[in-house]
Amino acid sequence: MKKLNAIKLLSLLLVMMMLVVGCSTPATEEPAEPAEGETPATEEPATEEPASDEPIHVTIGTAGVGGMNYPIGMALAQIWNGNIPNMRAVAIATNGSPHNIDLLRTGEAEAAVCRAIEADLARRGVEPYPEEMPWLVAVTGGLFYDATQVVARNDSGIETIYDFEGKRIAVGPAGSGGEVDARQILEAHGLSYDDISPQYVEATQAVEMMQNGLVDGAIFGLTMGNAAIAELMLGGDTVILPIDDDAFAAWKAISPYYERRTLPANVYPNQDYEVITAGSPPDNIVTTLEMPEDLVYEMTKSIYENIETMQEVAAVMEQFTPELVAEEEDMLLPYHPGAKRYFVEQGWISE
Repeated sequence: MKKLNAIKLLSLLLVMMMLVVGCSTPATEEPAEPAEGETPATEEPATEEPASDEPIHVTIGTAGVGGMNYPIGMALAQIWNGNIPNMRAVAIATNGSPHNIDLLRTGEAEAAVCRAIEADLARRGVEPYPEEMPWLVAVTGGLFYDATQVVARNDSGIETIYDFEGKRIAVGPAGSGGEVDARQILEAHGLSYDDISPQYVEATQAVEMMQNGLVDGAIFGLTMGNAAIAELMLGGDTVILPIDDDAFAAWKAISPYYERRTLPANVYPNQDYEVITAGSPPDNIVTTLEMPEDLVYEMTKSIYENIETMQEVAAVMEQFTPELVAEEEDMLLPYHPGAKRYFVEQGWISE
């Protein structure tokens, strides 16, 4: 009886082993050798699922909402979003070029409207920039030319910029490109912030303060025909001051890139006189070398293929044409490789 039970138990174990083997994954068979003269079969590669289209987020630094750079940034976002697949571009108000450069440095922005002169200082690590920033490059040629416009109330006793001493002067938002200009202009006239009462406000607020008698004068680094200055001049109680030759020479010693500009008569209401002033090289759209070449190529291409959208921002943007795309040796900063590739293809610059 015990022997019979042992046999039954052994049979049960054998059955269980067969079941386990039958349920296991069969071993991969070696492919059969091809017959003579027959082409061996090639293994089909595994089909990968297509990668999902990731959005491309681009933040565009501009300046205050009352200036020219903010609507330029809005136009850029419109162009890029409408012409580059998956682009999610947005323009943000900032304190101007120095702030934009810092946003690019920290990765909080991928593109910006920037004064070429500020970008050059940053690339070379010249004060106020603490280190060299060679990664800062241009996406476009020049946008437009600006002109320094220094104004004073007729009842302030100010006849020249030298008379700013002891007066309340709007100098632009702290750390902005316009405020950098204001400090240099004062220095060129033998003055400093210690000699005036500086008011750190943007253009639209400066105009309101001028109209209300809260400041005596203002220093604007704006385009000729700017709407804020036009509004200010409507009242007939403001004069635009020239920069004389001695002060201009002193300013060029501080910043050699400035050039003479002339504001023709009748650009503004109640301005029947021309004004000899100065201005910096044209602004640019800038980015960093970390941006992919193909992407910047598409960004540049879409800007120039939709140039009318840029020109509609303001009358001064009619200056924005391919004619302001200069050879790199004539620029204050180099082009991004993607932008340069597009300009070379168009025949606007050499290889």
